Amino acid sequence: MPAPRTAVADPTLTRPDWTRGSPRDPARLWLDKNENWDPELNRVVAEVMRALPAEAYCTYPESAQLYAKLAAWVGVEANNLMLAAGSDGVIRSVFEAYVEPGDTVIHTVPTFAMYSVYSRMYGARVVGIEYERGSDGPVLPVERLLHAIRTEGPKLVCLPNPDSPTGTVVPPEQLEVIIAAAGEAGALMLVDEAYHPFHPDSVVPAIARHPHLVVCRSTGKAWGMAGIRIGYGVASPEVARVLHKVRPMYEVGAVAVHAFERMLDHAEAMRASVARLEAGKALFLAAMEALGFQVLKGAGNFCHVAFGAHAAAIHAALDGRVMYRKDFAEPCLAGFSRFSATTPDLFAPVIALIRAAVQGNSV
Repeated sequence: MPAPRTAVADPTLTRPDWTRGSPRDPARLWLDKNENWDPELNRVVAEVMRALPAEAYCTYPESAQLYAKLAAWVGVEANNLMLAAGSDGVIRSVFEAYVEPGDTVIHTVPTFAMYSVYSRMYGARVVGIEYERGSDGPVLPVERLLHAIRTEGPKLVCLPNPDSPTGTVVPPEQLEVIIAAAGEAGALMLVDEAYHPFHPDSVVPAIARHPHLVVCRSTGKAWGMAGIRIGYGVASPEVARVLHKVRPMYEVGAVAVHAFERMLDHAEAMRASVARLEAGKALFLAAMEALGFQVLKGAGNFCHVAFGAHAAAIHAALDGRVMYRKDFAEPCLAGFSRFSATTPDLFAPVIALIRAAVQGNSV
């Protein structure tokens, strides 16, 4: 039997067991994976799916019409775009097209898990820039990031904005400096905007000034289509052509193409959903602050709360009712629990459970 590539053969490179899963209890509110739990948008997506033509299920995809429609919505040309199986698919294509064994990849720590996985899969040397713990949450040491870009000779610099799981953003003026520094170092700059437009700022316009810049986006957050698995990348025509060289025969399935094309007609419904989720997040955070808890608002569709001495009682109260991230091993987020955003109506019973647990724990 032939041996796999050296990087893939590494026994420490492992993935979760694909033969096992944790079926989601329908009785729970699922706030653990930063999906879109807005019932109104969920209904719009379901209606779009029910109305798909038969050809969506029995033909191979024809994506040209979606490319044209998406280009108009993003404000670029079709040859600036690449469709993929989620923003994750764009990220992998960037690694496959540009990263060779021994190349240096710079990314933040903690961040989206696949940056580390792909770095190892393609044999890259990783320079991790760790978030520092500040009084108001994780802080990215931008000067250390810039120093690494200028001295480590990277082939690729990865920076989600907002980042996950931290929820942090880099101010536009600093982000411009980081992008320019990557270009001066001869690196490709990947900015992950998976949470757009929860965070409305975008560096897509900067591609005209920085042809080494790639932006990737998801439809699993604001658009409510996590299960459909379609995302897209935006790049200069030169970089986009390279990324298309490594894509599969078909970037995504016909169902995803038809669904996204039709959902683009519901952009206002998407924006209204973002507003509802932001309102729910604001309600939840205000209630948590009123209970005396430190909160991190973040810029994605999620937030963090430090329950402190009440943590055990609150976790017990939410057990079996709400799925969320209870804690983090990373020092910059240790002691915080993460909740995906949902609507005010769906957050209200969660707030009531937490409030009751605090009152009971204080007796």
